[in-house]
Amino acid sequence: MTAHYRAADDLPAYESPRWSQEITDCSMPLTLDQYSRCGYDCQYCFAYFRKAIGNTKARYLSRGVGVVDVNKVKRVFTDPEYPQFGAFTRQRLAVQWGGMADPFCPLEHRYGVGLELIEFFRELRYPISFSTKGTWWTEDARYVEQFKGADHFHVKMSIITTDKAKAAKIERGVPGPALRLKAIERMARWGIGGITLRLRPFILGVSTPSYLELIRQAADAGAEAVSTEFLCVELRTPGAKARYRRIGKLAGYPLIEQYQLHSPGQSGYLRGSRGMKAPFMRSMQAECERLGLRFYVSDAHFKEMCVGASCCGLRESWNYSRGQFTQALLIAKERGRVMWSDIAPALEYARGIPFTTATGFNQTSSEKRGQFHSWSMFDWLHYLWNHVNGPRGPYKYFGGVLLPAEDLDAAGDVVYVYNGEAA
Repeated sequence: MTAHYRAADDLPAYESPRWSQEITDCSMPLTLDQYSRCGYDCQYCFAYFRKAIGNTKARYLSRGVGVVDVNKVKRVFTDPEYPQFGAFTRQRLAVQWGGMADPFCPLEHRYGVGLELIEFFRELRYPISFSTKGTWWTEDARYVEQFKGADHFHVKMSIITTDKAKAAKIERGVPGPALRLKAIERMARWGIGGITLRLRPFILGVSTPSYLELIRQAADAGAEAVSTEFLCVELRTPGAKARYRRIGKLAGYPLIEQYQLHSPGQSGYLRGSRGMKAPFMRSMQAECERLGLRFYVSDAHFKEMCVGASCCGLRESWNYSRGQFTQALLIAKERGRVMWSDIAPALEYARGIPFTTATGFNQTSSEKRGQFHSWSMFDWLHYLWNHVNGPRGPYKYFGGVLLPAEDLDAAGDVVYVYNGEAA
């Protein structure tokens, strides 16, 4: 195997993989990043809003870079008893690479730490889904060699608009949309396990008016699926408002004020309303059906449109986690109702993850840590299922598409019914 570049040995340690904050409804709750930050500077960056606050703020804003211990990562995937992760990885459940940083950003071009891990995962034939905007690696023979014929590798290429000028100002340092479409063309010849156009975040005034043309161009290039999610606005992070105002200026409207108008609250985390998203979601779904593409929605609103429970666009043949609320939503859509027992068996891995020490998982407050101090992640997810009016429970999270039934199941757990009218 290729040893990672010597220069990376001088970087401080970074802990990864970690458990995703989206574990409730995610098909790949175990996520991996080889660096502590990304070499791109996208103005909507999800990781920025998570890391530029609290006890990670100083290091993150200093632009310091940490790197994983490659040998430790390998042990996570080869030791079936590895604490927290072993029960997940021994089932060979798919992992997301690129949860908080782009795996093929300029840092990888400089240090090459990811290449050694890619070689390892190819040899192990472990299912990995990469999320990227990078293109250079699709023309680098070392990386191409590892991806060719690797049907256990899946790639999501993020593109939010065909407008090169707007993309350059919002996605700083990222190759233009046309270059990313060319990268999809190259990947389509490799025989990998699928390519998804990641049209996320969908930004009104930026993704429109070209979003349907973008989907057509991605299909022509070789993408087989589309995954979308509307921009969410996080106002609690220092510097966030300036970023959103820059995006709003390019979009042509006061973005923050519009989200405040169309969201239940006016501060904190704003995700808009089903009403503002509906016509665009329906148009994308119809265009995908016309083109023969699978359509997926990562947004909590309209997740019922997903053709499978992996909103990142994995084929149904992939071994991804079915123990999550998106799976429950689609079961209810098909059968009319869903019970905790429909997804609980696929969540057995979570019994070995202590809630208060779940790696990389933000418990949000000391109060929460105290409340659930003796619980496992399984217990916590079970609690969310039955906490009907909680913001992360199936009823509120999916915007009323799942409704609590009048009766409980034999174990005393809430039963949810599909609300087709809301959908």
